[in-house]
Amino acid sequence: MPFKTIEIDFGAERVPIDVPESAVVAEFRDPEPLASPADALAAALANPHGAPPLAELAKPGMKVAIGFDDPTRPPRPWHVILPAVVDLLLARGVSRDDIVFICANGNHKKWSESELRAFVGEEIFAGFRPGGQIVNHDCLDESGLEYLGETPSGCVVEHNRRFVEADLMIYAGQVMAHTWGGYTGTGAVIGMASTRSILSHHNHGVVNHPQTATGDHRRMYFRKLKAEINAHIEQATGKRIFYINWVGDSGGRMAGIFAGYSPEVEPPAWEAADRFSVIEVPQADILVIGLSDRFAYGSADNPLVAAIGVGYPPRVWLGDHVLRRGGVVIGMTPSSGEIDAGTYPSYQEVIDLYARHHEIRELAEHQDAIASRPDYLGRYAKGGAYHPIHPFWLLYACDYVLSRAGAVFMAGVRNPGAFRKLGMRPVKSFADAWTRAEPIVGPDPVTVVAPTYWSRRIFKFAVRGPGVGFGDG
Repeated sequence: MPFKTIEIDFGAERVPIDVPESAVVAEFRDPEPLASPADALAAALANPHGAPPLAELAKPGMKVAIGFDDPTRPPRPWHVILPAVVDLLLARGVSRDDIVFICANGNHKKWSESELRAFVGEEIFAGFRPGGQIVNHDCLDESGLEYLGETPSGCVVEHNRRFVEADLMIYAGQVMAHTWGGYTGTGAVIGMASTRSILSHHNHGVVNHPQTATGDHRRMYFRKLKAEINAHIEQATGKRIFYINWVGDSGGRMAGIFAGYSPEVEPPAWEAADRFSVIEVPQADILVIGLSDRFAYGSADNPLVAAIGVGYPPRVWLGDHVLRRGGVVIGMTPSSGEIDAGTYPSYQEVIDLYARHHEIRELAEHQDAIASRPDYLGRYAKGGAYHPIHPFWLLYACDYVLSRAGAVFMAGVRNPGAFRKLGMRPVKSFADAWTRAEPIVGPDPVTVVAPTYWSRRIFKFAVRGPGVGFGDG
């Protein structure tokens, strides 16, 4: 079998690996950026989907809450969006003192002064942070949360009080391919929810529902629940959330921007993202994924962050599963397997719990105990630490690939034991992984390589299955 050499992410470096000549290399295609993001934003705010122009919604005396995706996303677009929104609000008579910015960090950490400054930009930070008008959402602060009931599917709707009690609710977010929802978006639903609320739709049953482990936003169960929660918030408050959603390239440059109410604003953003976020591939016997040094929730030295590096991509498929049942996943990472306990206080304990159970779903019995541990909660409350419930979501999301694959190899890791605890097989090199994969999948394996999946931008694998065409749902 003839081979070819390609370069693949391996931490902060790129290294050569030899794969079959027939291997399909799948990478995010950067779209053409907007010539004038400011003009495109102005047009979107003036001609929103399903909503009056923002200038008509804003009125003197209003309290306005502006939620925004947290700094796990690229900051550049928010430097354009947030000042323009403020200028429009002030021009319509809204008082500067009546505007609050809320970082929608959900169960993520509360972000530091320097992180918020870099994300929202100096103009917004200097103008609003001194007055306490740029805040992190707190998923535990009962006084800062408002319970609004439950949806028909049983999702708890308990959200940031300052946001839902504002006269005008605005949310600035990004739409990108992702395992959580097929496409991100409707960020107010997750990012400003309480832990109790997030528990009701991030549980093992939802995360591993057959219609959640797919990249198809049109039929995805988790996205259905998000839409249900968004509608419930609006019904309970008697107000609609005005979304400003951008799509863009791997460097954070905008290729499109859309404004309006949900769900009306979503289809045009999805259509725009589809043009560069859907990559056609065959169903793989072997799926190879390069892992950069940092992505998603932080450093890939953290074994659970590295684990989702191989656990998330196989879930984001269209048409048919990108990994055939019994296939092999090979992740490339020099991960040290070390966890920063200051930032991720509960991660090691949850990983150790998994090592003592047969199935990931059995961890659910420990959720309440871990989530209420005073030492963990104290670190979260001080800022800079992820909520203790967070590692459960990551392990639940890994269950799909661990159950479907014949093996998941982590090539190049420096702490083999950390990955054995996660049900993955550590090996010294890609060549070692390939040698061990061949007996599992057989000769001449169909191979798909995603060398820059995390260093560029997440995309969807469009797979031609039996009787299914590319792009079909």
